[in-house]
Parts: sequence; structure tokens; C-alpha cells
Amino acid sequence: MLSQRLQWKLKRWLLELEQRLEVFRNLMLGARVSTRMCPSCRALVGVGDRTCSFCGARLRRRPSGLGKVLQNVLPHYAPISYSLLGVNFLLFVAVFYSDSRHTPEDLGVLLRGPSPASLVSWGADAGWLVAQGQVWRLVSAIFLHAGILHLLFNCYALVFIGPLLEELLGKERFLALYLATGVFGYLLSNAYYPPFMPTVGASGAIFGLIGAAVVLSRRWGAWGSVLHQQLVHWAIYGFVYGLLLGANNAAHLGGALSGAGIAFLLPNPNRSESNSMAWSILYWLSFIIIASSLTLAVLSRLSG
Repeated sequence: MLSQRLQWKLKRWLLELEQRLEVFRNLMLGARVSTRMCPSCRALVGVGDRTCSFCGARLRRRPSGLGKVLQNVLPHYAPISYSLLGVNFLLFVAVFYSDSRHTPEDLGVLLRGPSPASLVSWGADAGWLVAQGQVWRLVSAIFLHAGILHLLFNCYALVFIGPLLEELLGKERFLALYLATGVFGYLLSNAYYPPFMPTVGASGAIFGLIGAAVVLSRRWGAWGSVLHQQLVHWAIYGFVYGLLLGANNAAHLGGALSGAGIAFLLPNPNRSESNSMAWSILYWLSFIIIASSLTLAVLSRLSG
């Protein structure tokens, strides 16, 4: 016979399990809901509708199915932001595993990153190779990192700012912004640094997001003044640390300037009728460019 204390613990555990299962059932039921309420006229519209069929108000895109479940499990779930994080980590593991020799020196490779030659073989940005026509390196380098600390710093910044901007702009504008600012950062870096110096990292794209967020928080009044100040501080601290650590501040500057410039041109998706078809095409074009560049990077490694 179980003691009273053990019986009480067992009943408590079963009650907690039943509560968790009920929460999960509610999440699954919520994922199957096909309608939502228009915030303007309170009419029920389709969950995938972009405009209200009753009052014509623009509706923010809401996730459905698995996306809705993940949004309840992960606060600020943003599919593109977390997909970019996943690609960064997968490539880092692939690069580390390919350079691993199963020796004590592997810890140094993990912290400092692989050799410059190895990074170049994996698709790092190098001015002299880009000038020879390997322009895909301007994209593949965004997803490569020199060491676990480099990766964690950039991914932490992406988790902080990515979901905010993705929710505000939508996944189409967000992905295009991330790609464009990252590429522009490396273009400025290649113009400033010697052509034989390879560079990697998502810092240019991260600073592009910060630059865009600073402008949008002031231009559209998004998020409030407190977050605006935090974003400005992030940009300042990033440049200062870049100077102290010898990071690629040219890419940081290029990303920040291009992000701010693009933000000045973006129409507010909540207040203007922007061409959603054009942004959808640009989204898929950005996706194809990223996928093609990463494929060429892997082929470069295999052929090397």
C-alpha cells in the first residue's frame, strides 16, 4: 500500500498531467479555427483574409495550423526569424564537424572558428572572389560564423529584433530587408577592406534590422519611445564593441545605412494599399537567391 504522502503526490501529478493535456487540446482546437474577428467592424472573416470583406479594413496576417500552435508555445513566434536561426546553427554545425579532428584542439575551433581558408571554402565573402563572379558569396557569408560566440551574439540579436520587425512588416518585407541589408553590408566591406580578407557573419543584416527598426519606430510610432531608445543603444554599443574587438564595422555600417534607407521608403502596411503581389514575388525571389547561394556554398566545399 502506498503511503498517504505518496498517494497525494501521485494525485497531484495526475492532476497536473490532466491540466497540461487540456491546454494542449485547447491549442489544437484553436489551430483548427477558420475565422477571426475584424478589429474595425467586429465581423467574422476568414483567418487567411488580408482585407475585411465587410468594411474593407486591412488585416494583419495571422498564423494558422502549426504556426498558431507554435505561436502559443513560443511567445513572438516568427517563422522567418526562427528559420534564419535554424540555418545559422545548421551551417555552424556542418562547418565545425567538417573541420573537427576529434582532438583537444577542437575546443579552440569551436570558440575561434575554423581557419580563413576553411571559411572561404564554405562560402565566406572575399572581395577578390566576388570580383571574379562569385557574387553568391555576398549571401552565403551572411549565414556563416567564426566561432560559437560570434554565432550566439548574432543569434541573440536576431531573436531580440527579428520577431518584432517580422510581425510589423510581414514575412515578405522582412526577408527581403534581411537579405538586402546583409548584401549591402558586404558590398561596403569589400570596398573598404583589402580584397584578400575573408569575412563572415550576419552582423550586417542584424544592423540592417536595427537601422530599419530605429527609423520605423520613429516614423510609424511603432513600439514606443522606450524600445526606440533601446534600439539606438544597441546600434551604438554594437559599433563600439566592433571597434574594440576588431569586427567588420564596414559591414555593420553598410547594413545599418541600407536598413534605415529602406525603412524610409517602405509603405506602412496598416495604413496604405501596397502591392502585395510585388512583395510576394520579391519574397520568393529572396528565398530562391538564399537557397541557390547556400547550395553553391556547399558545392564549393565539396569540390574543394
